[in-house]
Amino acid sequence: MAFGAAAGFLAALLLGIYVIYADMLSRVTFVDPDQPQPLLLVNLLEEDLGSPEDWVPDSFMQSGHLPEMIDDSIPRETEAAGSASGFQAVNVPMQQMPGVDNILIFGVDTHSYSGRADAIILLSINHNTKTINIVSLMRAMYVRIGLANREWGLLNAAYSYGGANLAVRTVERNFGIPIKGFAAVNFSSFPRIIDALGGVTITLTQREADYMGMRPGTHRLDGKRALYYARIRKIDSDFQRNQRQRNIINSILGEMASQGGTAAYKAATVILANTYTNLDLNSYLLKAPSYLSYRRRQLQLPASGEMAMRYVGGQEVWWFDMLKTHTRLVSFLTN
Repeated sequence: MAFGAAAGFLAALLLGIYVIYADMLSRVTFVDPDQPQPLLLVNLLEEDLGSPEDWVPDSFMQSGHLPEMIDDSIPRETEAAGSASGFQAVNVPMQQMPGVDNILIFGVDTHSYSGRADAIILLSINHNTKTINIVSLMRAMYVRIGLANREWGLLNAAYSYGGANLAVRTVERNFGIPIKGFAAVNFSSFPRIIDALGGVTITLTQREADYMGMRPGTHRLDGKRALYYARIRKIDSDFQRNQRQRNIINSILGEMASQGGTAAYKAATVILANTYTNLDLNSYLLKAPSYLSYRRRQLQLPASGEMAMRYVGGQEVWWFDMLKTHTRLVSFLTN
């Protein structure tokens, strides 16, 4: 009798876990990783940003720093075609990373997951060191996209031109790291994710607090205020804005790790219902408790001293030292 009751309880428990697990996966919008995505908005930028030689900062030209950035192996016919050869046209080596899963997170504002990616974050899971690394990639970094009519452009434009697949290839080409997959998340879901966790704990600077009509210091923010915090633009720069986005993600992961149970399930179901991905989420969901116990670190790219801001075609773009950025990123993700 006792054995039968125990067996029945175990069967019910397993069935409940399966139902919850199946329900969570049913909410995700999946895309076949082997299926090419169509170009979405090829002519999104009205102005042609041109090649980096047209706007190379004098300080970098005079510093003697430029020669190490030039790859003499670039074919002459590429230069003749008018692409951005020379200044930033280096061949960034691909660094293999066994035991490291690099996942690109795109923050978008549409339910169709099209348009520009308002936020681009690399979420890297290092199974060797049991570390989750959260890396912000400046959306205005000037990168080689590789389209016939858009050889170079802003990093976030790659998502618009060819969807997540082109954006992934662009990151791999310009940063030299393998990307396992992507997840595009609708920003409008963030308040519900955070409210499912009962809020997130964020420390406000004086300027952030003034802008939000609050006092500086540590606060418990609900979903609406947290999204407002993450999208502040006017008081500083994209660097601080990216830091705020990383703070929100880090706090969400921390809350899910500490609360677990029902709260984590509620948050996960909202996240998955607003996610478009090519990842096989089975292993990640099953191992989520273990991953949430990993330590977490943050990084912003490009790094200070390895970039220069310019206005091209009326737009603010960031030139960056591609080789040094590659080395910095690989070291951060693997050490």
